[in-house]
Amino acid sequence: MYLSILNYKTMKNGYYILLLAMIPFLSCKQEFKKGQKGMEYMVIETGSGPKIKNGQFMQMHICQIANDGKKDSVLNDTRKTSGPVIEPFNSNTIPPEYYKIISLLRKGDSLVLRILTDSMFAANPAAMPSFFKKGCYFTTTIKLLNIFKDSKEAELVKLQDRMEAQKRDSIDNIEIFAKQDKELQEYFNKNKLTPTKLSSGVYVQIVKQGSGANIDTSVIVKTNYTGMTLDGFVFDSNTDSSKGHVEPFNVNMTNDRSYGGGVIKGWKDGLASLNKGAIAKLFIPSPLAYGKQGAGEDIKPNSILVFDIEILDVMSKEKAKSEMEVKRKKMMLNKK
Repeated sequence: MYLSILNYKTMKNGYYILLLAMIPFLSCKQEFKKGQKGMEYMVIETGSGPKIKNGQFMQMHICQIANDGKKDSVLNDTRKTSGPVIEPFNSNTIPPEYYKIISLLRKGDSLVLRILTDSMFAANPAAMPSFFKKGCYFTTTIKLLNIFKDSKEAELVKLQDRMEAQKRDSIDNIEIFAKQDKELQEYFNKNKLTPTKLSSGVYVQIVKQGSGANIDTSVIVKTNYTGMTLDGFVFDSNTDSSKGHVEPFNVNMTNDRSYGGGVIKGWKDGLASLNKGAIAKLFIPSPLAYGKQGAGEDIKPNSILVFDIEILDVMSKEKAKSEMEVKRKKMMLNKK
């Protein structure tokens, strides 16, 4: 619960103008009450039933808002991103200052928590994110949608929420694919490119033909790559020393996680149309990349991505395992 509300590292760095989250509270004439460690809170009593108890589970909408002295900006709002979150209400894991306030809530109640950034980072001022301003409030709003007695009931609702979110995403993605396909067609016409469109929606422009069989799901692929947005901004590369890593990047096309983690779907789709020695450019619509979440500061939500890819080698599991063992031994020697 505590991390769900205050995990600043997972917040989006892009600002969003406050439209929704604070509206229910602007007309409220209640005053904030004092909590512990600089926390202030306001409970909007619109719910009913008994207050939440230790060991139960909370289904909530959470919105995180930063103020820079001029305006409020939404950093994350589950109404627009993940949908409702479900967390245990547990005195062993939630800090006392938060537990005491949340224990006042009933199903349907709303809560506004605010704290001055100076108080938040009093113990470690250097940890304050650049988009936080001293003397300004960081505000979290919580709408307690439901209370569940046990984990079994909570997990069932989690599954239902996940299915609903997938349904919404599917509808949204149809619209995004259509819009971005039109954008890509305009880009190709302007730059006189004639890439091949795959069934998934990825476009592949072959720069140099490779040889041998196409890549499949039984291999590990050694690549060089440069990733950029459609406007040409380079966000990552393993051939540019300024990015901090110039070693070949292995892509695990198999389902065996011991050979490495996965990559975005657009990469796998694109690589499956290439073979050893090929050089190509992949144009990946956002639903096959990082979608509406984006990734870090450089990849904004719903960004079309472009990758220059060179296939250095196509390795069997045996060959990849042997290479991994050589690297492991080398690392052990370097530590001595």
